[in-house]
Amino acid sequence: MNPARRPWRPGGAGLSPSVCMYGIAEHHQLRHQVTIGAQDLQADGFGPNPFYHCLLAELLPRPGELPGRGIGKTLLSEVAKVSLAHGCVEMKLMVMEGNHRAAAFYQGLGACDTTADEGWHCVELGGLALHRLAGEEL
Repeated sequence: MNPARRPWRPGGAGLSPSVCMYGIAEHHQLRHQVTIGAQDLQADGFGPNPFYHCLLAELLPRPGELPGRGIGKTLLSEVAKVSLAHGCVEMKLMVMEGNHRAAAFYQGLGACDTTADEGWHCVELGGLALHRLAGEEL
């Protein structure tokens, strides 16, 4: 059975980007690092010029069923289609150190670990550093 894939719309499926993001952050014990609020996420994703898009895969498990039904690959395939349709030329994914299962999954799809293979590192400017770079003082 293939999962239903569709764009997520505000008010749909009882979920929101903030609920998903907060849940992931809590799972990794990083909730304290999430500084954006639900209203900002709503405006950023569903305003007139969205910064992001959301896709939802829906599939109810059958009684006694185990994971591994291809939902992740199907959803990432849809993300790739949307990305290409918007003129993107690559997709960047981040995996926490120690999450070998996710890293292997992405590499199985053809992704390469540029940190290990090419010496690239992901860096962030956030909070005070971002405001300082913009010339703002807090």
